[in-house]
Amino acid sequence: MTSQRKQPAPSWPGRWSIAIAIAVGALVVAATVWWHTAKAPLEAASTRAAPPAGSVAPARAASAGAARVAALPPPPVAPYPARGTSGLSTDDPLTAYRKANVYPPTSRPLTRDQLDLLLPNQRHEQQRASDRSDGMSYLFTGDRYFVIADDTLTATLEVWRDARPLVVTITQAYAAVLDPVGHNEHPIPLVFAASGAALAASFAPAKLGLARQAAIGMYVEFDYGGAKQRAHFDFQYTPARGIPARFTGAFSDAIEAGSLVIHAGVEVVSPGHYVIDVNLFDAADQPVAWSRYKGELPAGTHDADLVFFGKVLVDGGAHGPFHIGQLRGARFVPGMDPDLEQMPPYPGSYATRPYPTDSFSDAEYDSPDKQRMIELLGNDPSHRGGAGRGGSSSSPPTGP
Repeated sequence: MTSQRKQPAPSWPGRWSIAIAIAVGALVVAATVWWHTAKAPLEAASTRAAPPAGSVAPARAASAGAARVAALPPPPVAPYPARGTSGLSTDDPLTAYRKANVYPPTSRPLTRDQLDLLLPNQRHEQQRASDRSDGMSYLFTGDRYFVIADDTLTATLEVWRDARPLVVTITQAYAAVLDPVGHNEHPIPLVFAASGAALAASFAPAKLGLARQAAIGMYVEFDYGGAKQRAHFDFQYTPARGIPARFTGAFSDAIEAGSLVIHAGVEVVSPGHYVIDVNLFDAADQPVAWSRYKGELPAGTHDADLVFFGKVLVDGGAHGPFHIGQLRGARFVPGMDPDLEQMPPYPGSYATRPYPTDSFSDAEYDSPDKQRMIELLGNDPSHRGGAGRGGSSSSPPTGP
C-alpha cells in the first residue's frame, strides 16, 4: 500500500487527516495497478507459447467459407527492470504495456534497493529548511509508521545551522488523535529529552484506550535562537482490541501451475477484504520476489495463498530453499479513515523445500483483462508501432 495529512485544527498546528493519495498516471501504470487485477496470477502459467519457427497455425473457417490463417501470437518481450521504467518514454504504448505486464501486478521481482518493500514500516521524512530560509534545517520523524497494541513510538528532532548541530529549546510539544469527522482533537503533552545530538520523546498510544485504528499526529515547536519553527508528522495506531486478524505461524508450500505458492495461516477475527504482502529470499538470502494476496477472508482460521510467479523466479535465476520475510497485512474497510486495519507483522520466517530454478514456468503472465488491453492497443494504428509483431517501435505494422 503514503499518507497525506489533514488541515489544521483550531489551535496550531491543527487538524490533519490520513488519506491515500492516488496519482492518476499514464495508461501503462493504470493498467498494472494491482487492485484491478481480475484473475489470479496462476492462470498465467497456462502456456501461450508461439508455434515453433516455420510452423503454420491451424486454419479457421471464415464467414465466406474460405480458410483463413490465424495470426501468430507476438513473440515475448523483455520486462522493464524492477526499479525504473527504462524505455517507457520511447516505446509505443502497446510495447510499453506488454513490457510492464510480463509479470502479474501481484507478484513482481524484488531487489536490494526496494526499501519500501524490504523495510515496510520505515518512515521517509527528509531534512527540511526553516520557514525563514536562514540557514537552519531540521528533521522531525519517528522510528515507525504503524504502531500496534502495546508498541511505542519514539519521535526525534534534529536541528542544524549551516550543517552543524544546533541546540534548541522546545516551546510546545504534543500528540493528538486525529478526528476526520468532528475535527475535535485534544492535545496530549509530550516531553522531549536529549538523546545524543537529537531530542527524543516516547509515546505509548495504548494508554489512550482507543477501540479502533486511528491516525495520530505528533507536533513540536522549537526556538532556535530568536526564531521559532513548527513541525509535525502522523502515524497510524491499531489498538489490541482493534486487530482484525493474526498470522498463525502455520505454513506450507507447493508448486502450482508453474509458480511457487506459500500458504500462510491466518486467524481472522473481523471478516472482510484483506491485503497481505510478503517478500521472498533465495538460498543465498538475496531478495528475489514480492507477492500480494488480496481477497475476502471469513471469520476463523484460513490460508492466504501467496503466489510467487514462476517467470519472476526463472528470470532471477533463483533456487531454493526459499524463505519469506516481512509478512504483513491489513483489512480494507472502505469509508473509514484510516481505511486499512493493520495486522501485527509476522516476526519469524518460513523456509520452503529446495526447489531448483527449472521447477518453475517461464511463461508470461496472462489474463482476459491483459488480452483485452493488448487488443485495444493493437487495434489502434497509432499505438502499435512494431510492438504487435515484435519489431521496433518505428517499424510499420505488417500482416493481417
